Amino acid sequence: MAKIVHVVESFGAGTLSMVSAIANRQAQVGQAVTVIHSLREETPANWRALFDARIEFIQLPMVRAIKPGADWHAGRMLTQELRRIRPDVVHLHSSKAGALGRLTSVFHRGPRWFFSPHGLSFLQRAEGRLKNTVFLLIEKLLARIPVTFIACSPSEAEQIRANLTNRVEVVCNGVDLDAIPAAPGNENIVRIGTVGRVALARNPELFASIAEALRGAGVEFVWIGGGDESGETALKNAGVQLTGWVDRAEALKQLATLDIYIQTSRWEGLPVAVIEAMAAGLPVVATNVVGNRDLVKDGENGWLANDRDDFLARLVPLIESRGERQRLGAQAKAFARAHYSLDTMMENLNRVYGLTEK
Repeated sequence: MAKIVHVVESFGAGTLSMVSAIANRQAQVGQAVTVIHSLREETPANWRALFDARIEFIQLPMVRAIKPGADWHAGRMLTQELRRIRPDVVHLHSSKAGALGRLTSVFHRGPRWFFSPHGLSFLQRAEGRLKNTVFLLIEKLLARIPVTFIACSPSEAEQIRANLTNRVEVVCNGVDLDAIPAAPGNENIVRIGTVGRVALARNPELFASIAEALRGAGVEFVWIGGGDESGETALKNAGVQLTGWVDRAEALKQLATLDIYIQTSRWEGLPVAVIEAMAAGLPVVATNVVGNRDLVKDGENGWLANDRDDFLARLVPLIESRGERQRLGAQAKAFARAHYSLDTMMENLNRVYGLTEK
């Protein structure tokens, strides 16, 4: 039985979804799993219910911003917990836990250390060129520490190799495909939507602009989730239906009521929501960014878009043709089932951890 520790500060949205899926499967096969985490504003109130009862949890006050005093304190606490647990594997998730954990690894030898960015900080174009340059410089310095990156998509791995290090393995995100209900399509209405937190990364302003241009008789837009007030205001002003935060089961139920799925992200790792939409049999139109482009193949299971006009050009024919929606949706479902199952992800992750023979 291996002892595995997951360290995550970004305890919400897609990162929480992936950490819970991984940790649950590990606990179910008899691994001793500990999750060291912080709580964020977007952490759901019932987060504990998302995890297997056998998993141990340790709350550690990591902060999102760079704060030397708080970061030193969090790093010291992390070291103390790892000395107590004595894990075989430490898996760091997202930028802040990745930074603290890699620095901790310099002083705490013994475990095999891994880092999953879940979206590279220096690719977050909305943060501004100067800030992204700072992020890249920090990552270049941290990349000298011998911790293995785990990229969640081939395109994320390409960016890591090009900018940081060759010490990277690819383990694509996966989902429990059998838990995703099919989207049968609607009569007399075309529902276009997305699932996730209303946040800067997901570019709700672009979603609102698309909805403003296309909504009307027979077409409606829905955002399954809630979040930042400014983004919610933009969506409501554009006539978008907002469900507010819902749990995963309800989100999947709502997903199955859509006809077309759109992903307006500014940046991604490998979006779980897009995989789930594909598995439900929905055609996807998504921004042409890292992660999305690993999933969406133009004209085969959906379309990539560079800007608002691209989205409009791809969505109009889909709105007009149920047959084309069904064709792309069927291809999307087959693609998700062939490549993005949770079983496949766990097999690859165990191989990278060194818990199975290569």
